[in-house]
Amino acid sequence: MNRIDQHMPNSPILVSFYGDDFTGTTAIAETLMQTGLPTVIFTKPPTPSYLRENFPGVRAVGISGIARTLSADCAKQVLGPIFHQMKRYRSPLYVYKICSTFDSSEFTGNIGKAIELGMDVFKPDVVPVLPAAPRLKRFTVFGNHFAAMGDGTVYRLDQHPSISNHPVTPMKDADLRRHMARQTHLKSGLIDILDIEAGAEKINARINDHIAAGESILFFDCLSEETLNTVCHTVFQRFKGGHPMFWVGSQELGYGLGNALIREKLFANDTGSDPDTAKKTDKGPILVLSGSCAIVNAGQIQWAEVNGFTAIEVRVQELLDAEKKGGETATILATAGQALSDGRSVIIHTAVGPEDRRIRQMKEMVDRMALSEATANQNLGTELGEIARQIVGSSSAKRLVAAGGDTSGRIQEVLQIQAIQVATPIGIGAPLCYVYSNLAEINGLEVAFKGGQVGSENYFDLIRRAKTAPFEAVALGEI
Repeated sequence: MNRIDQHMPNSPILVSFYGDDFTGTTAIAETLMQTGLPTVIFTKPPTPSYLRENFPGVRAVGISGIARTLSADCAKQVLGPIFHQMKRYRSPLYVYKICSTFDSSEFTGNIGKAIELGMDVFKPDVVPVLPAAPRLKRFTVFGNHFAAMGDGTVYRLDQHPSISNHPVTPMKDADLRRHMARQTHLKSGLIDILDIEAGAEKINARINDHIAAGESILFFDCLSEETLNTVCHTVFQRFKGGHPMFWVGSQELGYGLGNALIREKLFANDTGSDPDTAKKTDKGPILVLSGSCAIVNAGQIQWAEVNGFTAIEVRVQELLDAEKKGGETATILATAGQALSDGRSVIIHTAVGPEDRRIRQMKEMVDRMALSEATANQNLGTELGEIARQIVGSSSAKRLVAAGGDTSGRIQEVLQIQAIQVATPIGIGAPLCYVYSNLAEINGLEVAFKGGQVGSENYFDLIRRAKTAPFEAVALGEI
């Protein structure tokens, strides 16, 4: 029996969600699980009958995607069919999960286009947008979005040292309504923190005002867990029983919506005791594949190297060169294999922070080869996935970390991951998960998919030392 099916058999699906990158999808699954909703993630939408047969106890279903990296032109052809499949689950709540730093532009990862598609498919009255994640120190105040650095300093996004200089979607305007106006023709309104603190009556009055003004996208300020819960419960109460609700928000939206469902007594908040507590163990040395150039991720690599991890620097130019990648791959495999054999955890990385020389070298190579940046990143992620597959297949490594939202999505494709269940939280927003895969050497592997801006300095060591219950992933067959 799947561990998730020990809860609430034959229950309806209350929440269906799509994640615009792999790391964020696992993070929202974690939040829903922590509120008591048995949750499973798939890499493509299963049919309702498939869910009934294989996961009858599931109350929340997620689809992990790569919309954050898609061009605006590709969004409709990719997201449209997925949204239509999700609609077949007949959920009262549909969620388009986005990064809590609102990574997007009119050209790449266009959230506005995703909202247009969601409105067309799900027919909501309005679309609430709540990108804040208070536990991760991501806040929205009077429509402007903020995020903290690792030292706790909070920056407006357009002044954030890392996010304002993101290599693909740099945030140049922290005003979310202005940012959204570049991505869609739909009009946006704001329910600000003063309205929210005034309570449900004021929130509903402001919603009425915005609907009357023809504003179908409603941003909500958020400073705290209390704010989050107030917004989610008020909006859910207002629109329940009507059209399905289509929300856009960060992974922490899962906490707010889960609590709203509990307050409405739509399910019991009873996760039960863990019968496998006594059997929990660690899994020995771990393998980390890092494709992130974020400052937070850089600090984690540096901490791990100082504390006994073997760090392997990928020569990106060689790995992307058809004539040289064989030699580079062989070197990486040999070094990683020896370290794991000696009982040392391994980090294979393509950059350590945004100033790493390899970022510039890769850009020069991409220009020289007349490749698009998207193609180069796809190729790099695929190569990292192949390296991961070979190392796992030939070593004792039973636990893997994929660091970087875009990198994680590409690695999961190579590993042929079909579905994921959360094994245990690791800090906030990057849980350790059990995976189902078509590859025998990957099926049942424990994997953490971590965004570049997420996690404490010692995150990789927390993964190494985490204790999890035994898990046997059954063969799922064709989804």
